[in-house]
Amino acid sequence: MRLLVTGASGFLGGHLCEALSGKHEIVAMVRKGSDTSLLTPLGVELRCCDLADPSSLIGVARNVDAVVHLAAYYTFTGDEESYRRINVEGTRALLASMINSGVARIVYCSSTEALGPTGAEPANEDRTPAPVYAYGRSKVQGEELVREHASRGIDHTIIRPSGIYGPRNFEDISYWFISAFGGSVMGRFVVGDGRRLLQFVHVDDVVQGFRLALENPRSIGRTYHISDSRAYTYDEIYAMLAAIFGRRPPRLHVPVPVAKALVAPVEGLNRLMGKDSFMFRSSTMETFREDRNYSIERASMELGYSPRWSLPEGLEATVRWYRENGYL
Repeated sequence: MRLLVTGASGFLGGHLCEALSGKHEIVAMVRKGSDTSLLTPLGVELRCCDLADPSSLIGVARNVDAVVHLAAYYTFTGDEESYRRINVEGTRALLASMINSGVARIVYCSSTEALGPTGAEPANEDRTPAPVYAYGRSKVQGEELVREHASRGIDHTIIRPSGIYGPRNFEDISYWFISAFGGSVMGRFVVGDGRRLLQFVHVDDVVQGFRLALENPRSIGRTYHISDSRAYTYDEIYAMLAAIFGRRPPRLHVPVPVAKALVAPVEGLNRLMGKDSFMFRSSTMETFREDRNYSIERASMELGYSPRWSLPEGLEATVRWYRENGYL
C-alpha cells in the first residue's frame, strides 16, 4: 500500500515511518525546513506542505492509497485560533485534497485529550467528549470533520493515543514530566493527594495500533483508544521514576492551591522572558486533581491490540535512552 503520512518528521511520525516502510511505500508530508535525517535513509518520498497553508495541500494526496494524518499543532499553550486554523481547517483542506485525488481511506490521529478528564473508572470511546484544553477541543472538531466526510466516500478510523512516551520524544508531556522529575525540585514532592490516575503509552504500542487499524477493514468507521493496559496513580509513577533515578519516592504531598501559588512567580517570569514550561504553569497544577483513565477493550477485542511495554519497563528504557543521548 502507498501511504501518505502527515507529520512524518515528528516524534510519532518518525517511528511510524520506520515501522511501516518495510511493508508499505511511504510518502512523507513534512514542513519546509523540517529535520528529515531519520526519513532519508528509509527511501521515502518527501512532500513539503503545511497544514497552516491550505493551498499547499491541494495535490498532496495524489497517487496514494491511504492517508495517515498525524500532523497537528500541539503545545497545550497556544491560542484557540491557531488550533482551529491548523488542526481543524488544515484537516479540512487535507480531506478536500483526498477527495480531489480519489483517495478514500484515512486513519486520523486524535488524542485522549479529546475526552478530557475521565473520573476513576476507565472511559471508553462512547463517552461524551469534555476536553479542557484548546488542543483537545481542536481534536474533537477534527474527529467530527473526518466522520462527516464518510458521506463523501472517505472511510475513516480514529485513533486516540494517550500521553505518548519513548525515545526521541522531546515535545510532549511525558518528556516534560520525566525531565522535570530528573532535574528539578519537582521530583521532591507530589502535587495533590497522589491518588489521581494517569495513563501513558509507549510509542511502539501506538505504532502497533496504527498498523492494526490500517490492516484490518473492521476498523473502518470506528474510534479506538490506544494506551497502556492500565492507568497508574501519581504516587505509583513517581515511585517508578524514583527507582530509575536512584532516589527515594517523594513523601510530601503539596495541596493544589499551594502548588499553584508556588509556580505562579516562575510562570510570570517565564512569560516576561518569552519562555513557556508546561510543568510550571498554574493551569497544569489543576491536572493533578483529575483522572485520565482509558479503556482499551475495544482495540483489544476488534484489532487484537496488546501493549508490549509495561510502564515501569518503558520508562526505564526511555530514561536510559535520554541519558545515553545527552537529554538528561
